[in-house]
Amino acid sequence: MSSEKKHAEDESVLLMPAPWTEPEPLSDIVGGEINLLPRSAWSDPGNPLKVEFLPWAPSNPSPTGAESIEIFLGTASIGFKEWDAPIAPNDHFVPISADKLTDGEHTLTYTMTNWLGTTQGSLPFTVTVDKQEPRLHAPSGLVFPAEVLRPNKLTAQYLDLNTDKVKADLPAYVTPRPGDRITWYWGATPGNLDVGGVIELDNTDFSAPIVITVEGDLIRDRNDGFRYVWYQVHDRAGNPSARSDFVELDVAATPIPRSLPWPDVERAAGTGEQQTLDPLQADTGAVVQVPQDAVIYPQEGVFVQWGEPGTPGAVRVEQAIIPGQRRYAIPMKSVAAYIDKTLWVSYGVTDSDNREWPSLRRKLRVSRLSNLPTVQCNGLTGGSLSLKTVPAEGAILRLAKWPLITSDQWIMITMTGVGSTGHDAVETVITKRVLSAQEVIGGVGMQNDVRVKKTFLNTLRRNAPLTGKVYVSFDGGATWPPVSSPNFPLLQLTLID
Repeated sequence: MSSEKKHAEDESVLLMPAPWTEPEPLSDIVGGEINLLPRSAWSDPGNPLKVEFLPWAPSNPSPTGAESIEIFLGTASIGFKEWDAPIAPNDHFVPISADKLTDGEHTLTYTMTNWLGTTQGSLPFTVTVDKQEPRLHAPSGLVFPAEVLRPNKLTAQYLDLNTDKVKADLPAYVTPRPGDRITWYWGATPGNLDVGGVIELDNTDFSAPIVITVEGDLIRDRNDGFRYVWYQVHDRAGNPSARSDFVELDVAATPIPRSLPWPDVERAAGTGEQQTLDPLQADTGAVVQVPQDAVIYPQEGVFVQWGEPGTPGAVRVEQAIIPGQRRYAIPMKSVAAYIDKTLWVSYGVTDSDNREWPSLRRKLRVSRLSNLPTVQCNGLTGGSLSLKTVPAEGAILRLAKWPLITSDQWIMITMTGVGSTGHDAVETVITKRVLSAQEVIGGVGMQNDVRVKKTFLNTLRRNAPLTGKVYVSFDGGATWPPVSSPNFPLLQLTLID
């Protein structure tokens, strides 16, 4: 053993036991200061820090031979106490005023002088003093998403879209350390003390950006209306920062029941569950309006359903006529497909989870077309068709175009006369077929291609009725009027020689 090491060990044996403090230091944490004194060690002038020590022996203070102890913080003398009478058991301490405790890590020691004038130092006790409160960033308010800041609101829909929570960034402050505690408040007044939560930093996250998460349950429990959010930082010693700036939020987080009343069809008559639409009022298409009181959140999708999906004329419209408004255009051909029929009209809302919420359905009756054209026959004289004037190819028939005509519609034309037996004789002039694009533009038979065969006319009685009947299927041939009730006006002639 070297002489230097042995001398140091001998000197250590001669030193008095290390002092300690009341209040005692905080327990050490990973990444934190060693033996950090709590703020209470200097914050109350009437209750200063006590540096305590063990009694020494022999001890015999008297008026002629006083004993004393001097306390050192590093090399600075910070406290002194003297006794000229036996030391009471509860008097083995020296109070230290706050001004003697300087920031930083220090060794706390003492020197004892007994009644004989002999002095002896102590072993050191390490303490850390931190009087610096955390200093907040300027501005210090929490940074919430713009979607929830005024004039916007923190809504139930926002929470639904964001896993039932809202997050706010805390501006970086000077200087975060392990053990810092951030307490945030959420209440009805700017200075409220309604604690929302506490975040405690540790050695793994103290240097990372700090994010405050406010759960939807807390937001709803504290009700809707204007709410004020602020925070305060306490370091591990207990020093408080100033209060942060508050953030004002307009909270509307109570879920609104999903009310989706039935839609309106513009220009339709009726205010109850059923409306009636004159197709001539929709000869360029119909407009379905979603009610303003329907509960639809921003960014949710809306669609209008016209007719039962999968049926002729049914259509789903997902784009409003003007974005942001609630009017949806129905194509004219989809209106025409329901002439003289009843359909269901509804709308739906698609939420953030792609769930569809259907509205109440409205029953719409599309009435029959009025003022439809009558099929015309060439060669008439005063309402009579003379057989001798009919060309060998047959009598020409023409039918003008009608309102809401589309290439999806089908047509059938028949001629009915009186046969030789006195019974009806029927000739199908046009067998059920779809209209051509040319017919949609100009009408049927305008190329002289629709004729009643002369051979058929020859079989009929003269001076007897001859009736032209037109049947149109507005839904692509799916349904037809009864044979006995054509849906276009009758052509009523008399066949003569």
